[in-house]
Amino acid sequence: MDINHDDLEIVAACRNKNKLIPSYRGEVRVGDLRDPDYLDRLLVNIDIICHTAGWTSFNINKQNSNQLYLEPTIELINHAIEWRVSRFVNLSSLAAASLSQRHDPMSAGQPRSYWPMMNCLIAVEDYMKAHSQIGCSMVNLRPGIFSGQRMNIGLLPVLIDRLSTVRISYPREPYNHFPLVDGKDIGQAFARAALAPELERYESFNITGPDQPSTSDVIQFLQQQIPSHKTAFAVPAVISHYFAWWQELSKTSQNEVLFSRSLSSLISNPLINIESSKTKLGFDPEISWQASLYDLLEDLQKRSTQVLLSSPAKPLQIE
Repeated sequence: MDINHDDLEIVAACRNKNKLIPSYRGEVRVGDLRDPDYLDRLLVNIDIICHTAGWTSFNINKQNSNQLYLEPTIELINHAIEWRVSRFVNLSSLAAASLSQRHDPMSAGQPRSYWPMMNCLIAVEDYMKAHSQIGCSMVNLRPGIFSGQRMNIGLLPVLIDRLSTVRISYPREPYNHFPLVDGKDIGQAFARAALAPELERYESFNITGPDQPSTSDVIQFLQQQIPSHKTAFAVPAVISHYFAWWQELSKTSQNEVLFSRSLSSLISNPLINIESSKTKLGFDPEISWQASLYDLLEDLQKRSTQVLLSSPAKPLQIE
């Protein structure tokens, strides 16, 4: 909305228009991506799609991830090609790649048996690569760990909730970086990816904030801000993974795993390279990790303190 672009007209596609920011005054097309009729109504006169719809899941429930994220996203891509949309910009995750390849945004994803939702993100990336074409380019954004205002999905709300209830292990160097990115910077990345000229048929970009603190710095910062009686400790990456596996088997709360291998995988990161995002997109992250966490904590204080690892599935409602 802040871009000075005479030809740019924004259409918000959502299930609930009341969740849009109050300052939005553009057109709204309300519906559910699981409704095939809505997909056709949605794409009338649309030239660029910014696909930010998501489904948070850190458990092994494959059915929900497939039905609520993967299948609707694949259908949206198919409809975008059919309706001759010129560019499809997708929201993925840095964690799609293996630890050793996470610095390279064009690296292939690494499927994991314990994390069906991440496998769905990887499947979407692969589908975009296979179906990119002249006239319909595909741009994939791999952001770091979501933070900032209005951020109710991803790792941080769960991590903040768990700090006072479970001992959390995190990896030592070189995988002890915490590539946090504020929602405002994610928005900037989408805007630049939507409008950047001369991109290839398929390109992928890493998206992080202006600085990448260590995991210990972030956890210490959070423990200073919220009551916590448990401790976090640094261990080798492999041990951190198996420690999380043990917790999956031994500790639950309201049928929710307190800490999981998928959460451990998000905490483990090398230093992330975002030079291609800066060079090709003009991406210029602005929000420091401390400011972003302050905004997140202030926002979370207004909501329920119990954060589930996975949101409950909602049935399709067609009006």
